[in-house]
Amino acid sequence: MDYHGPMRSLGLALLLAAAPVAALPAGGVVVERVVAVVRNPASAAPRPLTLTRLDEEARVALIGQGAVQAAFAPLDTAARRAALRWVLDQWLVAEEANRLKLDEVSREEVQRALEGFRQRFPDEESYQRFLATSELPEGELQSILARGLRVQRFLDNRLVRGARVSDEEVSRWLAGQGSAAPTPAERDAARSRLSSERAQGQAKQILADLRSRADIRVLMPELREEPAR
Repeated sequence: MDYHGPMRSLGLALLLAAAPVAALPAGGVVVERVVAVVRNPASAAPRPLTLTRLDEEARVALIGQGAVQAAFAPLDTAARRAALRWVLDQWLVAEEANRLKLDEVSREEVQRALEGFRQRFPDEESYQRFLATSELPEGELQSILARGLRVQRFLDNRLVRGARVSDEEVSRWLAGQGSAAPTPAERDAARSRLSSERAQGQAKQILADLRSRADIRVLMPELREEPAR
């Protein structure tokens, strides 16, 4: 993915991310911060994620899920932390799809995704104001949406078979719930639930495997995930 706009100098950005503000010269201004650096695989060249880019990605993801208010509202630490994990997972899956030489999404698919994103806004003026305020060129937005489509296709292809649930598994689960004579509707609901849970578990395992091959360093302490209790 190409980077444009706010990140002018990687060397300067890395320096600013690593150094405390007090170490800057008098009158110095932080123009950008690097949130995380990813090497995938661990021996690869570093790929930086800036705070500006993280906020762009977070807003695009939230708007895509229907939270249009995120277009202009401030992002708190919790939102950024969740967005960071989402972006890093997207990067890793997209790079795995590239490694496996999976088919690219078509221009028509990307255009439909862009149109759907635009329609989340109440009018064209609000959409254009979002692009201008975020300093997000529409071409870059299309790249983000295209990557999302490819990631979803990759996961769908990997999970569709493994998430299948047999009739025996459905019957066993329903029996465990105390349902001796379930209706067809109850069996369908149980199958859907079991399939969804299985797919989620498999997706987590895929992401864990991809993360185990990469070297991910989060440089902003407040965005590091809290250890499980």
